[in-house]
Formats: sequence, C-alpha cells, structure tokens
Amino acid sequence: MTSIQIGKAVKAVLSASSALVAKVGTKIFPIVSKEGTTYPFVVYRRNGIDTTYTKDGRAGEVVNMDIVVAASTYIDSVEVADLVRDAIDGKAFTYHSMTVKGVEMVAADEDFIEDVYTQTLNFNLYL
Repeated sequence: MTSIQIGKAVKAVLSASSALVAKVGTKIFPIVSKEGTTYPFVVYRRNGIDTTYTKDGRAGEVVNMDIVVAASTYIDSVEVADLVRDAIDGKAFTYHSMTVKGVEMVAADEDFIEDVYTQTLNFNLYL
C-alpha cells in the first residue's frame, strides 16, 4: 500500500474514534459528501505528497491532508473538529502494510459558506 491510498487509513482511524462516531455516525467521506447528507459530517482530502529519495530509492514521504468538518451550528463545528483532532493528531498507526510514523496538525481555519459552518484542519502525516 502506498501513500496515495492514505485516505483509507485516515478514514479507518477516524472511524475508530467512538466519540467522533457518536457525533457524526458513519458520515466520514473522501473528497465530498453525499448529496443530502445531514450535518454534522466530516470530509477528508489529500492535498499533496512530498517524497524524499536517496540513491537507494524512496526514503520517506510526508502527506498533507485536510479534514473538513461541516455543521449547521458553530458550536457543533468546533466540537466535532476537536474530536477529529483528538482522533488523529500526534498519533502513529499502521493500516495494512502502511505505517504512519506520526501526524501533526499544521494549520486550521474556519468559515461560513452557504449556511454551513466549516472547520478545516490541515495535517502532515509522516510515512
């Protein structure tokens, strides 16, 4: 499994958080939510992969990923964002043959778009 498939690992980690699942259920989606999805929900997307090479080949990778929370109230948006952060920030994990050595939140912002409060958390995942 390569870093291109990191989304599968992120979904598994987020889905393993009982506190997050209690708040959003199974509404954790790659790239875009399904039409008609009720709030709150989570969307994740890979922004890029930075690969380091040596003469022996690929030495390591850093995957940059956004995890976006969408909610109908500001309070719900920040509460779910905190649950997302608790589930993944500072963690190391293995998903099938992929080992994530660490996760760091590097940025966060918030917005209000078309009657929806959003929290965007940006993470680096170190492979």
